[in-house]
Amino acid sequence: MKKFLRILLTLIVAGAIIAAVVWKLNENKQVIDERSQTAQMRNDVIPVRIIELSKQMLNTDFTASGTFQPYKRLAVISEVQGKITQLNYKNGDQVQEGAVILAVDNEALQIQLDITKVNLVKAEKDIARLKNLLGEGGMTQQQVDDAQNAIENLKSQIRSLDKQMRTTLVKAPISGTVTGKEVEKGAFLAPAMKILDIVNVNRLKMAVYLTEEEVFQVKKGQKVDLVADLYPENRLSGVIAFIDVQADNSKRFLVEIELNNPAGSPLKAGMNGRAFFSTGRQIQILALPRECVVGSVRDAQVFLANSGKAELRPVKLGRIFGNYAEVLEGLSEGDRIVISGQINLQDGTKISVQEAETAGK
Repeated sequence: MKKFLRILLTLIVAGAIIAAVVWKLNENKQVIDERSQTAQMRNDVIPVRIIELSKQMLNTDFTASGTFQPYKRLAVISEVQGKITQLNYKNGDQVQEGAVILAVDNEALQIQLDITKVNLVKAEKDIARLKNLLGEGGMTQQQVDDAQNAIENLKSQIRSLDKQMRTTLVKAPISGTVTGKEVEKGAFLAPAMKILDIVNVNRLKMAVYLTEEEVFQVKKGQKVDLVADLYPENRLSGVIAFIDVQADNSKRFLVEIELNNPAGSPLKAGMNGRAFFSTGRQIQILALPRECVVGSVRDAQVFLANSGKAELRPVKLGRIFGNYAEVLEGLSEGDRIVISGQINLQDGTKISVQEAETAGK
């Protein structure tokens, strides 16, 4: 009997503990649900800052990104075949225009040239004798003419062999730095085979691509400030040397800006940079701060504050002027645009305006 009472008491105590745990869990769940509901109510209204869209008087100065390129770059191509017997330059060496880069084995050509010259001397002596015989009736004019033609043919062969001999010495067509060397001494060279590149970086040119609105604001000979992305503190000066007359597939025009690159300069071909074009003009346009834009400039959207709610609206933007973008379609002067807090918004989200100001102030 006592054993039965102990078991019964144990079961009663365990049941009481379980009931207490279940009650406490239910109480905690109610607290969590209440807090969640409170947070949800608070998040239903998103605080934002807005601006009133207005026309701005802006400078038409603009910036374009580009790449520094060598002033001259030329691939040296072989015109002859043969074994390389001399190679005078390696990657990184400076080479002057006209210097011999390499020599190809020309012994066979030299022998052929020497034989042809000997034959020419003999042919010239022979024709002298033939002309003497022509006067005595022992030789016809046709034979003399044939001998003269043979002499001219030998002279042509000599000129051709001389040219081939010259091509066995590959010379630098421009001055610059050797790079991209693809041959070694002792290798066999074939016609149309690339030997190396010569890059002239004593001067550089920055290649930028401008829109049709931008390209009509610049002219050849105009000075442009340049800066390399790696050295933003160093402002450089260049001059527009080329403006393409035809746009590429993206409707942009190539503009090349030349600048000096003295010895010791950290600038190298292939570096990225920016060009600052100064037009000296101002225009008044309906302009939107770029920080209002949701998404990319090409597929831009903005949030308008409309009757306590956020309205997502697509807009068409034009030229970029620093921190402002020209509004072409989708917005009107006086529209109230969200400038801060967009990250938490969706179309139709309730908002509370924390601050309003006119764009540009």
